[in-house]
Parts: sequence; structure tokens; C-alpha cells
Amino acid sequence: MSNKYDCVIVGGGISGTVTAWQLFKQGLKVVMVDPRTAPVMRLAESLPASVEPMMHRLGLLELLQQEPHSMHSGQVSSWGESVLRKAPLSDGHHGWKVDKSVLTTQIQAQLPEQCLFRGKVVEVSEHKEGWFCRVKSALDGSEHTLESRFVVDASGRQGYLPRVLNLPRHTFDKLTAFVANVPNKLSPQDLLPSVVVEAFEHGWTLISRLNADENMLAIFCNQHTPGFSQLKHSRHWHNLALNTSCFYNALPEQPFTVKAINASSHIMGRLSGKNWLLAGDAAMAFDPLSSHGMTTAIYMAEKASQAIQAALTGETTALQQYSKSMTEIYNSYLNELFGYYRREQRFPDSEFWRSKQGIQEPAVCSVVG
Repeated sequence: MSNKYDCVIVGGGISGTVTAWQLFKQGLKVVMVDPRTAPVMRLAESLPASVEPMMHRLGLLELLQQEPHSMHSGQVSSWGESVLRKAPLSDGHHGWKVDKSVLTTQIQAQLPEQCLFRGKVVEVSEHKEGWFCRVKSALDGSEHTLESRFVVDASGRQGYLPRVLNLPRHTFDKLTAFVANVPNKLSPQDLLPSVVVEAFEHGWTLISRLNADENMLAIFCNQHTPGFSQLKHSRHWHNLALNTSCFYNALPEQPFTVKAINASSHIMGRLSGKNWLLAGDAAMAFDPLSSHGMTTAIYMAEKASQAIQAALTGETTALQQYSKSMTEIYNSYLNELFGYYRREQRFPDSEFWRSKQGIQEPAVCSVVG
């Protein structure tokens, strides 16, 4: 069975879904191959208030105003000092707490059924006029061949096209997030702001509210952190978090499930080429400290859809401009990120902090998009 499309999108996360939504609205015949299953862990993402004009432009702002998303009540952090400080208010409010999986499903619900293929990519191959994608249905196991003029890889950090095309990856650090969803121990009157960040000797911690009854907790560290490999077991969290205040007090006494997630920063050596493009984490990934990940993924999807539309109508520089713009954003992000980490000077003997503060700016400027 063969189906012809203007564009096949590999991956049904937020970036792939917004790209599909925009291409559909532009009148292109698009299909998104989405292998998603229910997430093992909810990650309590945040969007700043400054995202609202973009979300309005994309026709998605009203989704943020629906449950389970909620207004962001602010952030406090202990960074560079032991005192917890509030982040300044901007744009009239702090933004939005977002369940990314739910938001993605809400956007997909606005797409016609024929724009979604529930299954996974088995093989991608290039031909003279575009691409063949062999896919396997999650419903009945049947295989289909999708023929397209253009292909977008939005399949996450591992990516699919980078392996097919043997693309180099520039990774600038190592960072792992050990994440857990746990009951909230505080009474309603004692609730903290939506986000609490605390630096400690061997990494940093995050409390991010899911709702009044549940928090996402995370420890961000790397191979230099003592007991690193043991943090996949919750019984080791209390000792590591002894010198935090809010985070230690938020830890349940009973065991809880922990998931390890790659949180390193990377960008692929190429972001686009003839009839193909990378988007979302398949293109570049962000340290959660920056709070740029989800915002940039949505912005990248908007710019990707514009570049694809232009490229399919014969504009030869559209994809190059997309790559250039995304690379500039990434370089700016890295410089900003290094600045954040260098603000924490309380732990000069910590290998974790040395590893985060020792990358020199010339390395940032060497990325080729």
C-alpha cells in the first residue's frame, strides 16, 4: 500500500505535532507518524508569559487556558547563595504550567484523522523525488509505505534521520535528570511557588508542581556526582539532598519510582538538507536549567513549517535560513547557559560545577548548522 504526501513527519511530540498542525493549515497533505505511548513520568513543563503572542499566532493559546494546564505561580531559587530568591515577574504574570503530553494530544485532536498514523517508522529511504517511509501500524501490525516530497525528523533526542544520513552530533556537556512524580507533602496554605531550584555541591535540584496534590522532583547531576549510578533508586536521594532545604523536605519517606533522563545539551552538525529537516530535540536539545526547551521546540516547529512551505514552492534558500536561524538561537542559548552555571561559585572543589563552568566560549561559536 502506497500513500503520497507533501510531507511525512517522523515523531508525534510537541515539535512534530505543531509542525503538522501548521502544514495542515497551509493546505499541504501531511501525515505524522506517532509511536507515542502513555508517558512513564510527567515532567511538569513551564512556558513563560512571553510565549502567548506566538501561541495566539499558531491558534493554540486557548488550549493553555484549559485543564490540566494552569497559571504559573512563580519560581524561587537558591543559586549562588543559600537564600531562596523569587524570580521577577514579567509580562503581567509568570506564564503557564503545562502538561506537555496533554497539550500535544489537544493539538492532535484538531487534526483530521488522515493526518495521523499511529505506529513507528521501520525504514526511511531517499529517492529521486523525495522519500519513502516504511511504517508499521500500532493497531494491527500491518506495514505501509508512505511516499513524500519532504520528510521532517521530530523523533526526539535519538533522532532517525541523523542515523540514516550519518550526521555528526555536537554534545557540549553531560547532564542526567533523575525524575520522580511524588505526592505533595505540604498543606495548601504552605504551598511553594510552582518551581523551586536549589544548587548543591554536586548538582542541582528541582521541585515543579504538577497540581495541588503532586510534585515532580528531579536531581540534575553527571558522572562526577558521588553515588551517581545509585540515584535511580529513591533510597539514595535523602543523603544526596541533605544540604538542600525545600527539596529535602519534599522527599517522601516511602520508596518511589525514579526515571533517568538524558538532559545534556546538543545540536546536530546539520539541521536540513535536500527535502529534509530536523526539528525539536532531533535537531537540538537544551539543559532544563535554561527553561528554553518547550518554548524553542514550538518556535522551531513554526519556523520549520514556514521553511518547508517555501522550499516546496521553489525557494532555494529557505532551508539554509532555517538552519542558520536555529543555530544562532542555540549559540545564544549556550552562552546564556554558561553564564547561569558560572554564577554559582560556592563549590570550587566540586567536579560537577567545574565540568559545567570549564567550557570556553570559542567552543560555543564553532557550531555549524
